[in-house]
Amino acid sequence: MLPTTYTLSLKKTLLIISLSSITALRSYAQTVSVGSYTEDVARREQILGKNNNPFSFTIRPVNSHWSSDGADSVIQKMVGSNQYAKFTFMGIPSGIQALPFNWLNEYNLKRPYGYNNGSLYPNAGYQTMVSGGFLLRAGILNIQVKPELVYAQNKRFDTFADAQSANNSPALMAAYFSTINGIDAPERFGNNAIKHLYPGQSKITLNYKGVEAGASTENLWWGPGIKNSIMMSNSAPGFLHWTFNSAKPLKTIIGSFEWQLIGGSLKQSGFAPDDVSKLIYGSNLYSAKPKVTRYASAYTINWQPKWLKGLYLGVSSYTYMDKDSMYNKKNIVKKLFPVITGSSLAANDVNNATKGDGQDFAYAFNIRQLLPLYQAEIYFEWARNDRSANANDFIQDPGHSSAYTLGGRKLFELGNDTYLQLKTEITSLQRSPSFLVRDEPTWYEHLQSPRDGYTNNGRYIGAGIGPGGSSFVLDVSYLKQINSYGVILERQLHNDDLYYSAFAGTGTYNLHWVDLSSTFYSNVKLKRYLISAAISPVYSLNYEYKNGDSFNLHARINVTYFFN
Repeated sequence: MLPTTYTLSLKKTLLIISLSSITALRSYAQTVSVGSYTEDVARREQILGKNNNPFSFTIRPVNSHWSSDGADSVIQKMVGSNQYAKFTFMGIPSGIQALPFNWLNEYNLKRPYGYNNGSLYPNAGYQTMVSGGFLLRAGILNIQVKPELVYAQNKRFDTFADAQSANNSPALMAAYFSTINGIDAPERFGNNAIKHLYPGQSKITLNYKGVEAGASTENLWWGPGIKNSIMMSNSAPGFLHWTFNSAKPLKTIIGSFEWQLIGGSLKQSGFAPDDVSKLIYGSNLYSAKPKVTRYASAYTINWQPKWLKGLYLGVSSYTYMDKDSMYNKKNIVKKLFPVITGSSLAANDVNNATKGDGQDFAYAFNIRQLLPLYQAEIYFEWARNDRSANANDFIQDPGHSSAYTLGGRKLFELGNDTYLQLKTEITSLQRSPSFLVRDEPTWYEHLQSPRDGYTNNGRYIGAGIGPGGSSFVLDVSYLKQINSYGVILERQLHNDDLYYSAFAGTGTYNLHWVDLSSTFYSNVKLKRYLISAAISPVYSLNYEYKNGDSFNLHARINVTYFFN
């Protein structure tokens, strides 16, 4: 028999857990997956001032249920925030909820196209992904299970090695191998069809009073961008990471704060670049990478000042390194939090055997301004991929190794809950002119350890346009209640860092690789189903930096079923 004091203590503990579980079940629901149409609706409703959504939308995913008074009925009806099967487990009120079921289908006629595809592959032909699962809550414990099963036809298409097989330009070959030797991002993932089961949007965490901690494989998106995020996006499969984050904005006397601190392992793709032996004049320049995982450490913080309604200010940073012998010599703090403990310029010198730690570091600042009176938003993100030597260096050359995203949207009310929506965004990851006089890294690449770059499973963790790329997007749509119909015009410039390295001084100015696309899309809610469809004719100029034009076709349909 337990002592009386212990029995009372146990009862008190169970009571606290029970109360916590009731609070959790009433106040939170599943997270809205990064890149989903539901997420875009939530952000749009915030811009229109139709709800009391406090999230900045610069740290995602966000919770689908943020209001205890049910103010955001549109989102709740879509995802079924309160549709729990409730039960008691060991005296603790608990609940289980079926998560939306997704069936995504994609087809590329001639070559891969598109980004922000999560677990999907750069693929020619057909590919599909199915995803579904459940959310279990028991007290402060949350278990979200939503794996993603992917099949990709992976048809053959012309890669760089095919297009440039007979090119005898030493500069082009040097530029190409300088790229692929510093990043694990194969154009094609082998020669056969691919089947893979990813853990997807899954996590197990403890959530107490708006603070969450645990392990997750969810895709993350940091920054205000809609089409591109420089620091963290869903252009790669989510990676296993521990997380300590806010589950909702936490109010203080100077405003509300959101944050996330993570650390996790990045995997190699397991595939070498497409057969470089096809290149008659350069195959000997390829340097195989060691088989090693990388540790990524990152944080992001967002502040909404209480005196400036609708303004969100954020900062983010990441660092990653190979989990090699050098990493294993670090103490536990430097292993878990290298993005916070940092390293000096000398420590980043991997040629110095006594000081080198082989880290690659980047940081960013962002701002988002809501303008509900004008039914609009504007945002900006500026990032840097190299440290300044000192304050004088930064003042002289602030653009060195920088990248940026600038965008916004405006809604025009047409009456009867219908709107015309305009969205535009420009992102640039191209090197600044300072590369002519000083070494300047290309985003996401790293020619010395860690040579796999900022990737996971062979896809970019940051902006999907990739190293040295840029993008301009104009999105015009007609909104009718929850449905939307529109067209996206995009100009995507592929790796201009490689282009200028290859053609500088040659007088060749007209071989930039540019994709021009027009995507016609619709999102229609039919009872419990959401059907999202898109078709994109794509015209490529100078594909793989070879003179000529070509046509490609991209099609996509995603069916989501909500259990509510």
